[in-house]
Amino acid sequence: MLNLVEALANVSGASQPAIRLILSVLLAYPLGALYRKLNVSIIVKNLYIASTGIALVIFNYGFDVYHSALAVFVTYLLNAFLATSSLLVPISFCFHMGYLLIGYYFTTSETYDIKWTMPHCVLVLRLIGLAFDISDSYQKELQGKRDDKCVGKPSPLELIAFTYFPASVLVGPQFSMIRYRRFVSGQYEQHTVEAPMYSIKKFLQGAFYLIVNQVGSQFVSDSYLLSSDFEQESFFMKHIYMGLWGRFSLYKYISIWLLAEGATVLFGLTYIDAKPGEREYDSDELSGCTNIKVGIFENTSKFGHYVESFNVQTNHWVAIYVYKRLKFLNNRVLSHFGALLFLAVWHGFHSGYYVTFLMEFLVIRMEKEIEPVLLKNERLQTFLQHTMIKLAVFLLLKFYTIVFAGWCLIPFVFLSFSKWWHIYCAVRFSGILLFLLGNIFIKPLLLVILPQNKQELKKSD
Repeated sequence: MLNLVEALANVSGASQPAIRLILSVLLAYPLGALYRKLNVSIIVKNLYIASTGIALVIFNYGFDVYHSALAVFVTYLLNAFLATSSLLVPISFCFHMGYLLIGYYFTTSETYDIKWTMPHCVLVLRLIGLAFDISDSYQKELQGKRDDKCVGKPSPLELIAFTYFPASVLVGPQFSMIRYRRFVSGQYEQHTVEAPMYSIKKFLQGAFYLIVNQVGSQFVSDSYLLSSDFEQESFFMKHIYMGLWGRFSLYKYISIWLLAEGATVLFGLTYIDAKPGEREYDSDELSGCTNIKVGIFENTSKFGHYVESFNVQTNHWVAIYVYKRLKFLNNRVLSHFGALLFLAVWHGFHSGYYVTFLMEFLVIRMEKEIEPVLLKNERLQTFLQHTMIKLAVFLLLKFYTIVFAGWCLIPFVFLSFSKWWHIYCAVRFSGILLFLLGNIFIKPLLLVILPQNKQELKKSD
């Protein structure tokens, strides 16, 4: 296997850790296919899932598997002794986030490295979420409101299998203990007969985006944005290249998430058993663990669509366990800012992470301020129905969403201040000017130009 990894790295030009990661995601497919053939007890299923998941982590990170093993051990102790205590969540949160940040401190370099901290950040959310669920379930019991969504303390084997689920241990997606228990107990089996075909669909989508990423990154590479050739391009073409670079860069994440989702589907974990109107309901009943909604992503007309379609399970986790828990601030803007700050810290110490999530905060606030003003003006909406105007608006919104998605992604990919600052200088800080002006001046200006019923505007806000 080591010779295969080295050979593939030499042929593709990718690093050996990247090749191991892709191979591990692909290995989850035969593991899922074999799991579907098992007709054994829940204990044996958990043993199979735990052992194969641990093997994949060892294949990728060797002895560094002890980091995740320690996290699982501490989680079990905390759940065992503090399940009925108000200290469970804060101690679990501080331990897991603290350990991850210490790991970042000792392993971080100037580039994005595939090290043990990558799967560990997935693990951190999963185990912190478990602590929240156990604590919430205990509070429900005290109030006499116990239901089928309450979570009890897992056994050691169940906790290990939940943590090391082979199709998601390396890159996600996130899922809850409730979902895992329903899956392993066989509740989803009768509903996942079509899972193999759905899994193939996700695999082919993932392979397609991986190829596009590889081809596109040769056309507009990271190094090109730092080159003198890029600086010499016209102001308009710089933005075009920046947008294309951002799109191809996002395809890297999309491809690996689709491949991982396909394996998760094949195991049978992704069935949605919620009813219409419930939070998890989706008409696509095998999409319970999707991390990328391709249709929405490819048809974005605003940045809100990116938030809705990209890294779905992580965003859902943050909404449930961070955004809603900040309700005591009594301010949605502050809660939104706090949730994005958490995401930045969770990613690491590089300045680029914080700038990217700040850009997301600014652009989403801008859209939420401006969009109701435009939608509530009947004359404008009538004018926008003309065919040629529709086409012009479509092209403008595509330019806006694609180009400035690249803008926002630059600090996230280049990480260090010197690199992303250099590129931002080359494009004259256009994105920052747009987002700041949008938040401060554009709404008041539109209200003057497009007068409307203030009560209707307030209601839409």
